[in-house]
Amino acid sequence: MEKVEIDKNLCIGCGACAAICPKNFEIGDDGLAEVTNDKVTDEVKEAAENCPTDAIKIKKADKKEEL
Repeated sequence: MEKVEIDKNLCIGCGACAAICPKNFEIGDDGLAEVTNDKVTDEVKEAAENCPTDAIKIKKADKKEEL
């Protein structure tokens, strides 16, 4: 099983993830992206591919390994 996370140290809050996949991402009060649903879908993968800072991480839920 996979899940998605945001590396807040890399996120710049550009909003690309929320624009591509609003079901899973939103911009929080701190101006940075937040995961609202950690289920990995094709849209989540597209958002990860388009993140300018590679802040979106898709990991195996049981091993914490980055894919």
